[in-house]
Amino acid sequence: MKYFYFVFLCFLVSGGIHAQILYDSLYFEMPIKEAQLFLRENSKKLKNIELGKGTSYAFRKSSLVDHNSKLESINIWSKTNLTLKQASDYLVKTRAYFESKDYKMVYAQENWSNPSMVKKNLPCIRFVDPDKTTVVEMDPRGQGSVYNIFVTYYNYNWFLKKARGEE
Repeated sequence: MKYFYFVFLCFLVSGGIHAQILYDSLYFEMPIKEAQLFLRENSKKLKNIELGKGTSYAFRKSSLVDHNSKLESINIWSKTNLTLKQASDYLVKTRAYFESKDYKMVYAQENWSNPSMVKKNLPCIRFVDPDKTTVVEMDPRGQGSVYNIFVTYYNYNWFLKKARGEE
């Protein structure tokens, strides 16, 4: 039931147009103004999203990223500050969550589960959904005793164009 409201990466087929549902009414390439309105109207239910047992992620005001006034990526992060051990647990549990949803891990740093050893200039871990429509990255950020885990969802095609320098 916890995942009932949080349905990432389903397809909406309407009038011959394929749009990837990210959350409720959010989908890639939707007008950013509509996405921002959805975020404002649903801020309370977007503050406790479980991506693995014992994890809690939240949308923030800066969660929506646009390109040419269209939604291209979504950033969510751990609801509260985490200790180093908690951050490590979040990484492990969230990876297991995505793998249980048949996401394929396509890149991971050698020390991906140890936030203090992750190289900051590279993604920590990256997944692609089974339909190759979404890229998901997880990154720990912080130092000392305070960490957060960031999860970013990218439109697969936009991500590839950006990586190739076409955007």
